[in-house]
Amino acid sequence: MLGSMTARVLPVALAVSLLAAGCTGGAPAPGEASGTDSEGSSAHAEEGSADAATAAMPVGPLEIDAAQYWTPVQAEGDISRVAAGGCEADAPCPSFAVISGDTAAQIDASEPFFDDGIACPVLGTTPTEGTLLAEHPATVAGEDGTMHMFDVTCTDADGNEELTLPQNQWSLETESGTIVIVDRWSFDGLLTKVAEASLT
Repeated sequence: MLGSMTARVLPVALAVSLLAAGCTGGAPAPGEASGTDSEGSSAHAEEGSADAATAAMPVGPLEIDAAQYWTPVQAEGDISRVAAGGCEADAPCPSFAVISGDTAAQIDASEPFFDDGIACPVLGTTPTEGTLLAEHPATVAGEDGTMHMFDVTCTDADGNEELTLPQNQWSLETESGTIVIVDRWSFDGLLTKVAEASLT
């Protein structure tokens, strides 16, 4: 059984790594250590500073310290997305979503959310089902929120399972409504960035 799981997980890890590397044009990709994402970085560093590894980026109702390879995507209704810069038009692009408004209010936090406009790492596949692996308290924008971790299955147009991968979801209840963050691409450092984000 372990051999079967290894055979399934290893190609997934390689696929995510290769696709992420191909979508960033040489910039750090999700899951890669950047070396500039921790020590000495500041959301308020002066523009043009060589040491500025991050900059405050508004993403929906949050302001997040963005890594250099992050690129904001045009919001679609209640869904704001951030992608890795340099993706080819027809390639799956590493992305995460911040969801608010009526859409977030209708999300069942114990279920994986898929209607975020974000593809799976293999071209032509979509997330179709998921299993809850863990639920625990988490800091979201300095507030007490929740994090759910899922094992998600991606299938092709014929319904064939192509890969499984982890999906992290954070949720936070605020005076202005619910906020849900969905990460299916394991963005490097996102746990810390979500915790240290601020509400706009």
